[in-house]
Amino acid sequence: MTKIIKNKTLTFISSISAITIIFIVFNCFIILEDYKKLEYEQNIKHIKSLISLIEENIRINNKNSTIFTASNELFSLIKEGKNIVKTKDILNSLNIDLLIFQNNSSSFYISSSQNSIKNMQTLKEEVIKIYKEFDNFNTIIEINKELFLITKTNHLNNTYYALKELSLKKLKGFSKNFSEINFIDEHIYSTNSNYKFNSLYFKKIELHTNIETTKVINKISFYGYKNKFLFSLELSNDSILIKEGKETITIFIIFVSIFLALLFYITYIYQKTVKKHNNELEEKVEERTHQIQSALNELEKVNLKLYDLAHTDFLTKTMNRRHFFMHAQNIFNIAKKNQKNLCVIMIDIDKFKQINDNYGHDMGDRVLISFSDCIKQHLNSEDIFGRLGGEEFAIVLNNYKLEDAIKKAEELRNEIEKIQIYIKDDIINITASFGITDIKNMKNIDEMLQKADTHLYSAKNSGRNRVRSRLNLI
Repeated sequence: MTKIIKNKTLTFISSISAITIIFIVFNCFIILEDYKKLEYEQNIKHIKSLISLIEENIRINNKNSTIFTASNELFSLIKEGKNIVKTKDILNSLNIDLLIFQNNSSSFYISSSQNSIKNMQTLKEEVIKIYKEFDNFNTIIEINKELFLITKTNHLNNTYYALKELSLKKLKGFSKNFSEINFIDEHIYSTNSNYKFNSLYFKKIELHTNIETTKVINKISFYGYKNKFLFSLELSNDSILIKEGKETITIFIIFVSIFLALLFYITYIYQKTVKKHNNELEEKVEERTHQIQSALNELEKVNLKLYDLAHTDFLTKTMNRRHFFMHAQNIFNIAKKNQKNLCVIMIDIDKFKQINDNYGHDMGDRVLISFSDCIKQHLNSEDIFGRLGGEEFAIVLNNYKLEDAIKKAEELRNEIEKIQIYIKDDIINITASFGITDIKNMKNIDEMLQKADTHLYSAKNSGRNRVRSRLNLI
């Protein structure tokens, strides 16, 4: 017997070891993938931030260009070529590095007083050549490994190109999330793009991201008007989150290993003592099984009582408000889906408060019970009947047309008139008012009940002991 227990212990430990190893490998893979996903999401946020900064610079350049061209004084300075120093200072104050002026006969440029752009004549010719056929626009373009914010504006048959240099150094200063930012000649297209960006100034932005063990490398291409390629950047950064993920996995493996060692020890102690207590446990299990079965039988009875209390009105033994609404909504949904007929009847016992005031609440309870019993005797198994509160009741008639529901309500009204409740030497007769509506143009059961309630009040106001529906309004 000891040998059998020992063999079972070894088998159990071996199984646990194999399962644990599989568990560790699987979870390491899951954790690493989660960190890769976090790395990618953070990388996208950094790229969006960089794009937003670039677009903000384009917007500012456009705003400054608009201020320049809107000023008649500045326009005169440019057109007449007067006071170049003042013009340069104005360009500097508007943060415009280079202004290119072009009309039908000539073109020239003016730079700001703090401009550091080299080969401005070549730059002017390149800009005019590229964008001569384009209308007013705002964009950014790479020329000779430098980025320029460009705003083209037409004003009084003259064309202005406002340029602002955006060097890689400035770009790196904008976004400190990337350790390296460089120009590349590669064009990224939709077929190898990982993510789609929405942009106000770029027709499309295509991204290809490669997340490696130690680095995250992004290649991003910007396209302008008519999908014209503008420039491509390579953005790289250290894989910080993946490194953290590896550290987390190492800690996880250590904890699991400790847990496994403890589990092996506990399993060994348990297997060593299990045989000794086996017979005692069997007796106890048999005894407890009997006790549990008895408890389950009692619990079932209690559950039935609780269900009845939760779903049934204690006095009238009909559905309570909550249970009624739940079933009524389900029937409404089925009828609406299958385009079946459905009607709702709201019923209110006439002068019920007067009965309570004159005869007491005990007599009021007898009236409610007699009323409910009368209604239930004349309903089908498919119909639902519930007490909504006080002397107010509701019925849902499944597969009933409005005309048939009115006939049913009249039948119930006549039966209620026959109710007689004896008290000493007196007899109490009761009546009820009915409001009916059908499913036509209704969105939910609440709307049906509200409409039926409106017709019910119409019946009350018409003298009580009546049936009212939309047909009475025609």
